[in-house]
Amino acid sequence: MTESQDGPPIDEPFPLKDRFRRRFIPALLAFVGISLLIIGFTARHAVEAIYLELAQRRAQSIVRSIEETENATWAGLMAGRSLTELERNDVATGLTAAFAEQVRQQDLEELKVYDLNRRVLYATLAEEIGTLENGPALQQAIEETESGLVKKTLQDGTAQYELYVPVFDEDGTLRAVFELYEPVSYLNGILLKSALPIISIPGILFLVLGITLNKLVTAAQADIDRRTNTINALRKRLESFVSTKAVDAVRNIPSNSDIISKRVTETLFFSDIRDFTGFSEQHEPEEVVGFLNDIMTLQVDILRQYGGDVDKMIGDAILARFDGADSIERAIGAARKIQEAVARRQLPRFLGIGIYRGEMISGTIGPPDRRDFTVIGDAVNVAARLCAAAAANEIVVEAGLADAGFQAEETVTVKGREQPIAIRRTSVTVP
Repeated sequence: MTESQDGPPIDEPFPLKDRFRRRFIPALLAFVGISLLIIGFTARHAVEAIYLELAQRRAQSIVRSIEETENATWAGLMAGRSLTELERNDVATGLTAAFAEQVRQQDLEELKVYDLNRRVLYATLAEEIGTLENGPALQQAIEETESGLVKKTLQDGTAQYELYVPVFDEDGTLRAVFELYEPVSYLNGILLKSALPIISIPGILFLVLGITLNKLVTAAQADIDRRTNTINALRKRLESFVSTKAVDAVRNIPSNSDIISKRVTETLFFSDIRDFTGFSEQHEPEEVVGFLNDIMTLQVDILRQYGGDVDKMIGDAILARFDGADSIERAIGAARKIQEAVARRQLPRFLGIGIYRGEMISGTIGPPDRRDFTVIGDAVNVAARLCAAAAANEIVVEAGLADAGFQAEETVTVKGREQPIAIRRTSVTVP
């Protein structure tokens, strides 16, 4: 089949549905996946930002509560004195209790308070008070005065989030950093509840879009298939009116180009029904057409078996072309087989066949809107004259083409030629 310039063979429908599923669907899924990842990533950061803002408010709330009850000791803590130092003066007992109460009220796993030198001023675990913390999250909270979140895996395999929250005084000056400990499940639950609608809604919309497009493409493919089948059926009907060489010539030229005429050397087969005019005058049109179809079908089938191409049918005559190194043998073989078949079927009229090999012009003849692809030239005329010289059930060939099965050489005068042509004849007999 002939390939189109950018797609499948022109005889086949354009594979819109197949390309949609092999190319568009994977691209759409990749786009949806990337989009949902971006949406999820953005949603996570948005939720974390909100959560950190809330954490900062919680820290400021803890500060206000402690300031109201333990103002003096809190001021000492903010002055850089650790809880251990304050305990030496017996002023930190209330502060420790106040912190413990806030941890309970805020439902915190742990709580630490750092000064700006990263020293632990207060910790839920007393042995950590006075130690230094060198983590980058704490350093970033002090330097950039922004809250940060770190996921940490504990020795027992559980995970928790550490929230580093800057604490400011009334003038907006950074005074300390709180480290709040939250279980991973708490923030993950918030993230899931917040991100799920954000991700699921676009996902559902993309799914609906994909289903809708698939239905549209399926319907379009069905229409393309139907139209292609209709066009192919029409094309095959049209091709039955022209030769195979004409079809190949049209298919093998670029679009909007003309078929170029050229000189070729081929073997021509020319057949004609003997006394067809008399048969037509003596029988009804339906009988004449039926007989003509029978004998033409018989000839065309055999010619195709031998590799011949029917160039045209002219009334009750057939002009066929054979090319290739063995074209003469195939043309003669087809002629013999045809004459045998006609004789066996005992048709009401017989054929005369002429075979000639020569040079001719192959191309299109006629105006652009009604052309005929055929061969013209002296060789065609000679083949027709040889056919005319053949009697019923006889084959006449140029003498140089004949094999041992032909009779002795003779000459005939052909209209349009000054010199006679040497020919040989053979009659086909059926036992």
